[in-house]
Amino acid sequence: MFIGDKREPNKYFNRRLNYDIVIDREKFTIQKMMNRLGFYTIIPLGKVKEGEIVYDTDKKLLTGSGLILRKKIDTDRIYFSLVRVSTMANIENREKKSFLGECEANDQPSDFPVQIAEAINKIFNNLFTIDLVEIVKHCTPYTKMDIIGNKYKIVSGTGYEAVMQFEELRVKDFRTGRKAKKRNFSIKLPLDPNYERERQRILEVIDKYCKELVYVNRNRFEIGEVAVRIPTPPETEGDNSKQEGKKKSKKGLKKNLAENGEVV
Repeated sequence: MFIGDKREPNKYFNRRLNYDIVIDREKFTIQKMMNRLGFYTIIPLGKVKEGEIVYDTDKKLLTGSGLILRKKIDTDRIYFSLVRVSTMANIENREKKSFLGECEANDQPSDFPVQIAEAINKIFNNLFTIDLVEIVKHCTPYTKMDIIGNKYKIVSGTGYEAVMQFEELRVKDFRTGRKAKKRNFSIKLPLDPNYERERQRILEVIDKYCKELVYVNRNRFEIGEVAVRIPTPPETEGDNSKQEGKKKSKKGLKKNLAENGEVV
């Protein structure tokens, strides 16, 4: 059953950014950040052990509409949430998140179809004319991601705090059975307008001095989906020549038919 939110509501939204780890030297990267940030402190917070399960129908009705229905499994709570992803890659805030409520470990979306359907309608401003309750009832696990690694807190002299993680993403696609591992660096920044300067300073240091981290404009679900995607075999020269040969033979056939007075 839905337990609700047992935590204090956040006044400001958080923004999570993800980076590819090109050169995996965690201690070296942290040392560079400490040297460049000056009056900021980086505090180790211990190990990360999280999980994330995304649900969808067989025809991808939710993810195909830019909506991610997920169950988050943290060390201290489990909860359902919705993420609406914009297809516009250039806007800074491309995600709109909606918290649904804490739940039990074995709970599935099909256990709460009415509540989830109402939340989807709310986040999309009631644009759907289809029966969302039935769609939610048919949602099954789509991908599962286990996240392990190390967590750190960055604290500025003014009190602003950000959380960063050096992660290993272990992804499984339930439809294909494919599995993949991916190294990832993520940083979660509270969007408090009073600390815009501190937030920009942290991002500036990462961008300018940590070249082993490359920003990717994707959330974790999108990163995992790419990692387990079945590769499409590239076309070879032989394939291209076959296609060209087919086109030429069709043209020659049409020409012969026209010369013989037959309808093409």
